[in-house]
Amino acid sequence: MRPTIGFLVKTYPKLSETFILNEILELERQGINLHIFSLRKRTDCRAHPGVAQVKAPVTYLPTILPNFDPMDETLLIEAQFQAMQRDAATYFDAIQFYLSRHEDRRLHEVMLGIYLADQLRQLNITHLHVLFANLHAATAEIAQFFHPVPYSITAHAKDIYLSDPAALDRRMAKAEFVLTCTDFNRRHLEAISTSRTPIHLSYHGLDLTRFQPQPRTTANEVPMLLSVGRFSEKKGYPNLLKALSILKQAGQPFRSVIVGYGGLEQQIRQQIADLNLDNEVTIVGKLTQDKLIGYYQQTDAFVLPCLVTDDGDRDGIPNVLLESMAMEIPVVSTDISGISELVDNNYNGVLVPEKDAVAMAQALESLLRQPELRQRMGKAGRKSVLAQFGLAQNVGQVKDWLLRAVQNPVRPQASVLSELLAVVS
Repeated sequence: MRPTIGFLVKTYPKLSETFILNEILELERQGINLHIFSLRKRTDCRAHPGVAQVKAPVTYLPTILPNFDPMDETLLIEAQFQAMQRDAATYFDAIQFYLSRHEDRRLHEVMLGIYLADQLRQLNITHLHVLFANLHAATAEIAQFFHPVPYSITAHAKDIYLSDPAALDRRMAKAEFVLTCTDFNRRHLEAISTSRTPIHLSYHGLDLTRFQPQPRTTANEVPMLLSVGRFSEKKGYPNLLKALSILKQAGQPFRSVIVGYGGLEQQIRQQIADLNLDNEVTIVGKLTQDKLIGYYQQTDAFVLPCLVTDDGDRDGIPNVLLESMAMEIPVVSTDISGISELVDNNYNGVLVPEKDAVAMAQALESLLRQPELRQRMGKAGRKSVLAQFGLAQNVGQVKDWLLRAVQNPVRPQASVLSELLAVVS
């Protein structure tokens, strides 16, 4: 019987996390049995069609955050009493460990960790893979007190750069291995790590059968610019709108579609009005991947003005850049984080300094005025994605790391609890 590997995510399914859905589907295609654990219940009624193809069962952990739920509270409290009755010493060791941590603490993590441990035991989970190194890893760390299943981590962006370095180091030290989606991240994590835990580069993979360029029957009368991303500070949309205003003032015809949603939407809409861009810029809300592909097929150039926020948050390699390039769409983005690992400036796209609206406007104008340049960069972009970002190849590496951890754990289960207790003694 094949072992079952747990996948711990924050919210499943989530419309903006196609990379997680793609990885789950490909791991299942490659023969891995999965069980999904979600810290939050889904809040969006829409989902990508691929969600219906997932075979793995889903366990939603009870939660009282962000909205209080009396039934979930009861389940969490019952799990605490059961853990205390089974082994009071271990229960209080876990509380002591929780109180000794230097990073921000939330008692909810302890309650979730104890409940998760019960589920891992009952479902006979052999290994737990944790998607993101912040709350997810903190929950797994507590769970190990009560059921020492080995875990591994995939770290992405916000969970790296907004987490306490000492906490990251501690969580990585207890992991079988750590994956991260850019070499920039890998070097950053290696600089933090004081343990021998392997840290591997694991680029996101793209299903290239779905993202294929289609021949255009007619050219756009007015060139179309597309951008896709959540309306958060690190996406840099105010800088994009400034660049579009410069384009308009220079007399360059264009229309721009922004596919996105999020907390800054009203601010962005107000800026569009203030810059007199209402006729040029259209905001489209949440879209499934199938509908988004329709926009890619109409697009002349893709733009994503990512930046590093004051608190250090940033993107890795946004999946929408991979998708655009796979569709032979030339891209314009910024030279931050791992984006330059995908975009080779002036070969398969254009990179400009972050927050530089003038440089972004100039790059966009150059592409819009030169159809041959757009075509050449678009073809080079797809070639780059084919070479390094195929889904089967990249997820195949993840599968191999997971199976090695299941068959040959670096930290035998019996020793995990003693290592954790050493931290608090």
